[in-house]
Amino acid sequence: MRRRHFSARALTAACLIALGVTRAAIAQSNTGEGAPEFLFPTGARSSGMGQTAVASAIGSEALWWNPALVARSPREFGLHAVKFFTLDTDASGAVLIPVQRVGTFALGIRYLNEATQPASDSTGQQTGTFTTTVMIIGGTFASPITNRLALGLTYKLLRVGFNCTGSCNEVAITPQTIALDLGAEYLLAKDSSIALGFAFSNAGPKLQVHDASQADDLPVRATFGISAAPRLDQLPKEARVRAAADIVTRVSGGYSAGYRFGVELSWMERYQARGGYVVNGAMASSGPTFGLGFSTGKLQIDLARVLLNSVSASDAPTYLSLRYLF
Repeated sequence: MRRRHFSARALTAACLIALGVTRAAIAQSNTGEGAPEFLFPTGARSSGMGQTAVASAIGSEALWWNPALVARSPREFGLHAVKFFTLDTDASGAVLIPVQRVGTFALGIRYLNEATQPASDSTGQQTGTFTTTVMIIGGTFASPITNRLALGLTYKLLRVGFNCTGSCNEVAITPQTIALDLGAEYLLAKDSSIALGFAFSNAGPKLQVHDASQADDLPVRATFGISAAPRLDQLPKEARVRAAADIVTRVSGGYSAGYRFGVELSWMERYQARGGYVVNGAMASSGPTFGLGFSTGKLQIDLARVLLNSVSASDAPTYLSLRYLF
């Protein structure tokens, strides 16, 4: 099959068209929502590319961004960790098992251990301390519907736990909720060089922490994205470039758009350098992103840093991902 060649101008035009079509529908806000852990980014490759993922995530990272993207994945086991000053632990693991002529099944588990907080009584007197932990379990199925279209579904269970030292009457409950992610991927070009992605995430019942009247809506999001990996005549044949852009909208309320832009440059499909920028990210933060990757063929190692305007550079999130194909 003859490879397609694109100019940088054509690539830029494709991204701008995708952004313009969906801009009128975009809004993002975190006000009055529960289960913010559903929004925390994970995966070093996607994070290094400006958190662009809905059309460009790969393997076990895709399970948390757009389930449709695992439809054509090989067998994989992935581990992902995030170092962030507000969290003691943020780690996840996932396994992907493709079944020929059926689709891909995936199971992912994510564990977050938040910083220790004081517990107090009605008079404000400290009576102990507690640590909040969150466990998210996700089961995914995705399948190619045609040569170009793939659909995916993820069922997620979120469970919040409180580990107490002393007296913690005010947090002596274990709230939980479920949510669904729906995803789609459409390959615009026959050689998969241009892909469109869509994800409708975190749809489910309210999260009740205290009582029903104070239950919080889940952070439901709709995300549109485009990914392009052209063969540019200006680059050596060993080099490959990929560009991606996402737009995120809060499904109900809010008018502030969330934008993600990212680029990846790879050499001989072994070494990768990444960069990007996030505007109005998951927690209303913006800033540049950077990342590096190395592949041995079976093992992929990725690192990323996200410099948010809401935190100091020393506290910026750092991401590490290990993906093994078996």
